[in-house]
This record gives sequence, structure tokens and C-alpha cells, in this order.
Amino acid sequence: MRIKESVFIGLDIGSTHIKAAAYNRMGDIKAIARTSTPAHVTKDGGIYHLAEELWENTVNAIQTCIEQISTNGYKIKAIGIASVAEAGVLLDEEGEPLGPILAWYDQRPNQYLNMVKSRVNPLDFYRKTGLYPQAKYSLMKFIWMKEYMSEKWKKGRAWLHIAEYIAYCLTGKMRTEVSLASRTMLFNVNHRKWDDELLMEFDINKDLLQKTINAGEIVGSVQKKVSQYVKVPEGIPVTIAGHDHIVGAFGIGSTLDGDVTNSCGTAETLVINMPHVDMDQFTGVPNFTIGCHVIPGRYYALLPVGTTGGIVEWFLSITGWNYDQFTTVLSQEKGNQDSIGFYPSPLGDSDSEKHVQMAWFGGALTNSYSAQMATSIIQGLSCLFRNRIEVLQALKIRMERLLVTGGATQNPYWMQTKANILNRSLQIVRDSEGVARGAAILAAKASEELDEIPVPSSLTLTPDVIQAKKIDHYYINDYSKKIEIAKELMAL
Repeated sequence: MRIKESVFIGLDIGSTHIKAAAYNRMGDIKAIARTSTPAHVTKDGGIYHLAEELWENTVNAIQTCIEQISTNGYKIKAIGIASVAEAGVLLDEEGEPLGPILAWYDQRPNQYLNMVKSRVNPLDFYRKTGLYPQAKYSLMKFIWMKEYMSEKWKKGRAWLHIAEYIAYCLTGKMRTEVSLASRTMLFNVNHRKWDDELLMEFDINKDLLQKTINAGEIVGSVQKKVSQYVKVPEGIPVTIAGHDHIVGAFGIGSTLDGDVTNSCGTAETLVINMPHVDMDQFTGVPNFTIGCHVIPGRYYALLPVGTTGGIVEWFLSITGWNYDQFTTVLSQEKGNQDSIGFYPSPLGDSDSEKHVQMAWFGGALTNSYSAQMATSIIQGLSCLFRNRIEVLQALKIRMERLLVTGGATQNPYWMQTKANILNRSLQIVRDSEGVARGAAILAAKASEELDEIPVPSSLTLTPDVIQAKKIDHYYINDYSKKIEIAKELMAL
């Protein structure tokens, strides 16, 4: 009975939705509630959130989740909070928000990139922070705020990532979690502390930044006045789970060194668990970022693959198919497609701020039909996937288990093609709420309610030996060569 009565709330504050989900000690979901993540657009193309709206919608999600479990006798034991990583809240001396929160994808700070790169060499940035300068990181937002919100910036006394701000609203305590700090461009990942040299170079007051803690450490407990408002019992422990990408990988069972999580949504990413990383080994800026993991003492590499799900959505929009029709067509087209090729290129590089996915069809286009194009798209996207894996292999980054999660796991043809092109088994994890699950598990561990991390069920998919040989030949002799030609043409 004890297992049934205890639940842990995981909060996932993402780009489009805020989710509150309740899990038991076995990692089984008992309730979930969703609300929107409010965002506003400015005349100059900026995108921002308001702290009060994020808090109100988070409260609504928590209350709805609690209503779902209240009749079943469950007892809430802890709350864990994950969020997008780079956006944050500037607070005044009273702890009240000052102005808007620039969304992580707001491109207005782009105007300062050249200045930042001229003051600190990108390789030096990378060796310190595991990041290369991009508009999304917190430092770039600070620089923008200093110019465009100068009066409010001067009044600023603290800065918190969104997950940390929600924890502060619940507990009254301010802390920064290391996986979130790793996305500021001001945190030294080797030494796991704020980098004084970078703070001095860009005139950022260190007092704005909080003491750092590991993911899942208890920040504080729900305050009495908040308890009455949110309808959560007073005194419940609250933890900051961290960066949503990394929490999500942890949540689906990626906990061992060498585990690789392939997250397949509109955008596709690879998250690799690693032990300590010597940042001085890099002689050039690679195409992936490195940060502190939500597992204490561990690190991760995060490599974008491309907007692979977005390409599929684009194809469906021009064919008028739904996803079921798409998968049916793929099941009817047997084997590899060689009459027409689809060639997606790697998405950007370390010096690029252009995140438009480039891709081409090539071959007998006028003699092709939509089903062949569909097959060629999946084949091409799988080639791109292997191309990104090879980036990591070239640096001898250890890769053991490969876990795949996200909407694309519902496409058996795509998953089989991925297994074939790597000629290795994949663990397919069809858990759509990995971030909330990871946040809840970290909360349970912090409150000493959990000894072992529950692992969600998965399906092992093995490669087809014959098809693996065919697509390997295609990858080496067709895709790889034509992508190199395309890069040369783009450089002209």
C-alpha cells in the first residue's frame, strides 16, 4: 500500500507547454496536466515570456494534476522542476521580476555575437564553458538587457533560470542548478563554478548569480502562504531537476556512461553521457556542446542532428497525407530507394547562427512518385543521423547503449532504417513525458524515497543484415559524396 500512496510531482516547463505529472515509486504515471507556455512577440521580432504568467500557468497545471489524484488517496511527497535552459528571470532586491524574460530562441541578442567573439576567442569560450557563442545563451541576453533594459538591469539583484524561479516562488530560496548554469556561457564546466574571468570581461556582477547545486538537491520546502494558494501541502521538499533535454534523457533511463539518447521531435538531438571531460583536449570548436549532467559528477555532450521531424511535417503538408498514411506508404515500399535521393545536410556548425535545415532531392525526379520520395526522405534522414554519430566517433567519444525516444519512434520503418544504417541495436523508449518523469525521479531520490532509479519499458530493435549492407553502400558511395559536393556549392 505504501507504494500506491506516495507520488512525486515532476514539472516540465517547456517552450510550448507547461506540464505537471505525478509518478509513483515505480516510475508509473498517475496523473498529468498541461497548460500553454505563454509567449509574446514584439514588433522587432523578439519573443518573450512574463514571469507572472509562467507562475500562474504552472500553478494551474499543478492544481489540475492534484485534482486528478486527490480521489485516489495518493500523498504528494516531493516536487521536481525542469525547464528550458537558457531563459531566465531578473529580480529586484525584493525578489520581484523586472521586465520580460527573453525566450531562449529570441534572436535579438544576435547583434552582439561579433563583439563577443572579438573579446574572447570562441575556442577559449568552448574550453571554459563547453559552448560556442550563440544568441540563445544567457550571457547574450544579459548584454542585450544592459542596453535595452538598462534601468531595470541596474535594479537587478538576482537572476534565475525559469525552473529556479518556480522553485523560488514555491520555497523562497534562490539556487542555480549546474546543468542550467552550463547554458549561460559564464559557467566553467571543468571547475563546476562561475568563471570570474568571463564575468569580469563582460562586466556581469557575480552577485546576480546564485550558489550552484547539483540536480535534485533539495532547495527548500513549500511555504505556508504558497501552500494555501497552490493547494500543495506545506513543507513538501522542492528540487530543481535542471535542463529539460538532460532531464528527459535521464527520465527514460539514460543513466550510464556511454548511454546515447536520440530524441526525435520536430528537431532531433543526441545526448551522450560522459565521465569527466578534459576541455583542453579540443584544438578546434566542435559541433556539439558539453555541460554538467543532472547525474552528479557526470557530463554530457549535446549534438543537434537536424529538424528531421520538421522535414517530415513539411512533406506531409505538401502531400496532404496524415502520419498514418505516411507510415502505410513506407511499409509498402520495400528496400532502399535508389532512383531518387534525399540529401539533408548537417544543421549549421559551431560558427553558424543559421538554423535553417538545408536539403535536396536528386535523381530521376520527373519519373518519381510520392511514395518513392517518402522512402528517400527517411533514408536521407537516417544518413544524416549516421553522419552526426560519426562526428562523435571521430573524437573517440564512448557510445554504448543507444536509446531512441520521441514521436518518430511510432514510425517502425524509420526506426528500422536507423538500426540498419548504424548496423547496431536500438532501444526504443515510447515514453512521451521523459522530462516530467526525470524531474519526479530526481525529487524522489532527493527526499530519500527511492533507492533505485525505475527504468521505463523499451523495445530492442536489431538491424536487418541484408538491408544494413545495402544502406551502408548507399551512405558511403552516394550520400556522403554528394553532401560534400553540396557543402562546396554552398560555400561559393
